[in-house]
Amino acid sequence: MFLIVSCSSTKRFPSDESKETVKKKTNLNFASVRVLLDESEATYHITNQSPMYLFNGEDNLAYIETGNLIECITQNDEIKLSIQNKIFIAESFILEPFENENTVSFNGQVYKGKLSLLKIGNSIGIVNHLKLEDYVKGVVTKEMPIGKNYENFESLKAFSICVRTYALNKILEGKLLYDLYDDTRDQVYGGVNAEHNLSNKAVEETDNKILTYNENIASIYYHSTCGGRTEAAHNIFTKKEIPYMNGIEDGISPNCKISPKFEWRESYSADDIISRLKKWSFIKNGKFRLRDVYIASRFSSGRVKEMVFELIDEYSDEIKISIYGNQIRSVIRTANNKRILWSTFFDISLIKNVIKIEGNGFGHGVGLCQYGAISLSRKGWDFNEILEHYFPGIEIK
Repeated sequence: MFLIVSCSSTKRFPSDESKETVKKKTNLNFASVRVLLDESEATYHITNQSPMYLFNGEDNLAYIETGNLIECITQNDEIKLSIQNKIFIAESFILEPFENENTVSFNGQVYKGKLSLLKIGNSIGIVNHLKLEDYVKGVVTKEMPIGKNYENFESLKAFSICVRTYALNKILEGKLLYDLYDDTRDQVYGGVNAEHNLSNKAVEETDNKILTYNENIASIYYHSTCGGRTEAAHNIFTKKEIPYMNGIEDGISPNCKISPKFEWRESYSADDIISRLKKWSFIKNGKFRLRDVYIASRFSSGRVKEMVFELIDEYSDEIKISIYGNQIRSVIRTANNKRILWSTFFDISLIKNVIKIEGNGFGHGVGLCQYGAISLSRKGWDFNEILEHYFPGIEIK
C-alpha cells in the first residue's frame, strides 16, 4: 500500500482521504535532541520495517507501508526520493511514525521519535529527532556494562546523569543540522535496540538531573578505566583548568582494578614503530634505524606528557621525534594496529629491536572512571557519592 497525498494550496487532502492520511501536519518542536545516524555521498536506500508518514516541512506527502524501499539521491541542492515509482524532490524530508506508534524502524534498527533526510554538504544525512530522555536510554548500555542484577545500578544512574549533561551541552551549541554523532565522536547511541529494563530504570530515576558548577552546566568527560588516577582535563582537552576535573587519586587500592584493561601489555618491532611514524609524516619514506625510545616527561597523574624517538637515517644523520599527550595513542596504536593505544599511562623499553609497553587503564583518563564507578556501586556508594568523588565540587540539579 502506498498512498500519495495532494499538496495543492486549495485542498491538501482529497475528499476520499482514508485513515492513513488523517495526519496532516508534523512538528519537530517536541524533539530535544538531533542525532546523526548516517551520512552517505552515494545513493542511499532505506527499507522501512514499520509504516511511516513522509513529510516535506509540515505537509504530508505520503503514507509508506512496511517493506517499501526508499531510494535517496542528491540532486543539486535537493534530495530526490523514489518510492514505489513515485518521485519526490525537496531540500529535506521527515519520516514520522504511523498513528499512535512512537518508533520508526528501518535497516534493522528501531528509533523513537522521527527521522529527517537532509543535505549535509554533498551527502545525504539521516538524523533522529527524539526526546532527550529517550536518547539517554539509547546510550547507556552502549557505553556501560549492565552487570548482574542491581550490582551496577548506582553507577548506571551516575552515568545517566553524565550522558544527559554531555548531550545538553551539545544541544546548546546550536548547530544548524544536528547536535550529536551516534558514535565515539560523541556518545555511542543505539536507539531502542540498545535499551534494557535496568538501564531504563536508572535513567528514569535520574530524570532531568544534570551536573552543574557555579550555576552553569558542567563540562563532562568520562572513560573506561583510569588505572588508579584520573587525568586533569586541561592536559587533554582544554587550555583552562576545570576545577572539578583536575584529577583525583581513585582509591588507595584502585577502584577500577575490576576492569579487564586495568593492566595491559603491547609489543612491537622497531619496523612497526618506524612505519607508524612514517604514516603520521614524522619522517619521510626511506631507511631508518630506531636507536632509542624513552619517556621525557609525565603529567602529575603519571601519564606520558612527552615521548621521544631517536632514529638514524640512511645517511647516518640523527633524528629526534617528540610526540605529546593523547596523540601518542593515535600514533603508536595497539600492536595489532586495530585501535588506538589503550592509554598513555605506561612504561616503555627497547631491548634488541623490540619495544615493550606495559600500561594501566583504558581511555583518556579525564572525568568519570566507568569501571571505578561500577566498583563503587558494588561497594554500596549511591550515585550522588560516585559523582562527587569523580567531580569534586559538582552539584546535581
